Amino acid sequence: MSAEAGTIAVAPYEKSYLVGLLAFVCFVTLFEGYDLLIINLALPYLGTDFGADSKTLGSAVGLINVGTILAFIPVRLADRFGRRRVFLTAVAGYTVFTLLSAFSIGLYDFVAYQFIARMFMVTEIGVGAIILTEEMPAKYRGAAVTLMFALSLCGGIFGSAIFPYVVDTELGWRMLYIIGAAVAPVLIFYWSRLRETRRYREGGAAEAGVSLIASFLAMKEVFRARYRRRTLAGATIWFTVNAWSSSCMFFFSYYVTNERGWEPAAVSYALTLGYSLAIIGYVTAGPMLDFAGRRLTATVYFSVGAIAAYICFTAQSVPVITAAYVVVLGMHAVWPIAATITSEIFPTEIRGTANAVVNNLIGRTGMALAPAIVGALSGLLGSVGQAVALMSLIPFVCLPIILLTVSETKGQELEHIHT
Repeated sequence: MSAEAGTIAVAPYEKSYLVGLLAFVCFVTLFEGYDLLIINLALPYLGTDFGADSKTLGSAVGLINVGTILAFIPVRLADRFGRRRVFLTAVAGYTVFTLLSAFSIGLYDFVAYQFIARMFMVTEIGVGAIILTEEMPAKYRGAAVTLMFALSLCGGIFGSAIFPYVVDTELGWRMLYIIGAAVAPVLIFYWSRLRETRRYREGGAAEAGVSLIASFLAMKEVFRARYRRRTLAGATIWFTVNAWSSSCMFFFSYYVTNERGWEPAAVSYALTLGYSLAIIGYVTAGPMLDFAGRRLTATVYFSVGAIAAYICFTAQSVPVITAAYVVVLGMHAVWPIAATITSEIFPTEIRGTANAVVNNLIGRTGMALAPAIVGALSGLLGSVGQAVALMSLIPFVCLPIILLTVSETKGQELEHIHT
C-alpha cells in the first residue's frame, strides 16, 4: 500500500525544522523573484546596448522562456532522485547562470545564459512548492506555498528599489545580475541541513532503482484515464498563468519607458510601490485558499488580474497605469494558487512527474509563446501596450475549463484527496 492510501508512517519533522525549511525555501525564492524581475528592468537597456528592437527583444524573451519548458526534465527527476537533491541543484544552477548573464558580450550569449538560468529558476520554485506541500500541516499548506511566492514578490521589491541606483553605475544593467548571485552563501550554509521530505521517503522513492529511460516513459501515467481530468485541469491552469504573467511582467518597463516616456526613477517608483502593495494580494490569497476554497480563489484572482492588466496597458495617465499595475502584481498570487492546486491533485508517487508535465512541458509553453506573440502583435498594432492588453484577457478564455475540471481540495490531507 502506498503512503497516499494510508497514513505516513514516519513522525512529522519537529516544528523548528519546519520553520527553518520554510525560511530557506522562501529566501531562495526571493532571489528567484528578483532574477525574474530584472529582465523586465533591463529590457530597454539591452535593446540599446545590443541594438535590438521590440520585435527582436520579444523573440529573445520568448526563447529564454523556452528554458522554463525544459525545466520539465529536472522537475520530473524529483520523483527519481528526490526533492532535496533536485531543489539544491536548481538553486545552485540559477545562481551561477544569473551571474554569467552579467558578463554577456551580445544578445546571443545573454539569451543562452538566461535560457539555462530560467530552467533552473522554474525547477526551484516548482520543487519548492512540492516540498512545502508534502511537509507542511494541511491547515497551513496553502498559506505556506503562498508565503513562498510572496517572498518571490519581495525579490521584485528589492530589484525595483535598487534599480535607479544600479542602472546609472558604470556596469549599468549588468550589476543587477551580479547582485543576483548573493544567494550563494546561504545555499552553502543550508546544503547539508536540508532533509528529504517524509512523504517522498515513504511513498515516492520507489522509482530510485528504475532506469532514466524507463523513468521518463513512465510519465504516460499522468495521461491515463484516472488522471486525465486532473492533467487537463493542471495544464490549463499553468498555461493561463504563464501566458498572462509573462505578457504583463516582461514588457511593463519597455512599455512605460518607450511608449509613455517614463524616466528610470519613475519606473523604479511605480515598481517599488507596486511590489510593496501587491503583497496584500499574496497575504489575502493564502487565507482565501484555505477558507474560501481553491476554485473561488482562482476565479477571483484570474478575473481581476485580466481586467487590471487591460486597463494598465491601455491607459495614458501615470496614476492610472501605476494603480492598475499594483493590482496586476497583487493578482500574481495566481502562481501560488496554481502551485497549491496542482501539487495537491496528484498522488505523491507521481507528483513531481505530473507537475513537470502540466506546468513545465505544457503550461510553460504559454510563457514561451506569449512574449513572441506580443512582439509580433506590436509590429502589427504599432504598440507594445495594445499587444499586451489583448494577451492579458486570456484568463477569460481558460477560466471555464478550469472551473469544469478542478475539484475542491481545501482542508483535506493529501492522503484523503487520493483515496
